[in-house]
Amino acid sequence: MKKRLVSLMCAAVMAVSLIGCGGGKAANETTKAPDASKETTAAKESDGQKETTAAPETTKAGIDTSSLERELKLSKDPSEYKICVYWPAPDTYFEENIQPGYQQIEKEYGVTINYAIGTEWTQDIENQIVEAKAAEGYNLFLIYGADTSGANALYKELAEADCKVINYGGEVDDPQESAATICGDVYDYSYEATKKMIKEMGGEGSIINVLENLGDVNTLARQKGVEAAVAESDGVTICQTIGDITTEDEGYEKVANALAANPNATGIIATGGTASRGMTNALKDYYASNSDAKHLYAVATDPSEEVLGGLEDGTLDVGVAQNGYGQGYLGSLALLYMAEGWTIKDWGVHIVTGYVFITKDNIDTYDKEIEELSVKIAADLETTYLNKPE
Repeated sequence: MKKRLVSLMCAAVMAVSLIGCGGGKAANETTKAPDASKETTAAKESDGQKETTAAPETTKAGIDTSSLERELKLSKDPSEYKICVYWPAPDTYFEENIQPGYQQIEKEYGVTINYAIGTEWTQDIENQIVEAKAAEGYNLFLIYGADTSGANALYKELAEADCKVINYGGEVDDPQESAATICGDVYDYSYEATKKMIKEMGGEGSIINVLENLGDVNTLARQKGVEAAVAESDGVTICQTIGDITTEDEGYEKVANALAANPNATGIIATGGTASRGMTNALKDYYASNSDAKHLYAVATDPSEEVLGGLEDGTLDVGVAQNGYGQGYLGSLALLYMAEGWTIKDWGVHIVTGYVFITKDNIDTYDKEIEELSVKIAADLETTYLNKPE
């Protein structure tokens, strides 16, 4: 164990040049903590020990989190909780969805949550950066596993160094070495989104299925969801499946080629955020350069600027908003519970964060639906997923 800690210290030096940026600040820079002396926390003395409880707070969309009546109390000064959130590579999804979630926990409890973003979506870089953060003293980690198998080795090493780890954003291979995974059910939303598409298409037609990394368990689950929905409809087929999209530009190129190769397609669906951005841009250019082209019923995933713009101008028909806010919110909240001695009832449990369909009708209010969903799940943490310390 001592050798491992020494290696973590060495990794701190190695990782400095690898740490990326997020939200406009250096990834090794903490987000600004609220003034703990103000309304964000309420401290009291109990049996000679300081306890900090959440004061009434409202989320960005106006949800009152004080109604949760949590038993969670912080026994130390908020500055002593060393939480780090890791995301594998620069991506607006992190800034626009994950960050607001954990920043709400900062507001409620007065803690400061650090974040780090890798320069490339690889497990090697993730290992070096996360190990460096552990060497700095961080011991509560919310991590998106860059590789669904390799992440487990990192999680095990952190656990052996007395760190608490929660995996988020996507599932990892079994046996899972993190206390829990907090993310959506990607099969479920892919299946339901495809069913919605088929219904709107009148139960007939052919669709293009746009996927990301085919070596990822989450992408494979999305593929199965789409295919299962299509298999249940006699009048619908998949005319082409596009895979291994890792960048927005790749998504654009592969979708553009698929549109040209399938002029009779009636629908197209992308179940990953990066692929969805590329697909949306490709569709816009496709319609702009083909005035006689028929509209394809289109479904995209994650509320990026491109996707929301596509919904507003009619390029897209439906967006799937994965609950990234809930992942940041619930993940950091669960780590605070664990820091206070609460334990996971079922090790490696998948806490499903759900999703919301976005259309023109709720494009201005879907974020409130997401926050309401997150608060509802948070209310179940103490009774459904955690054991209270004795």
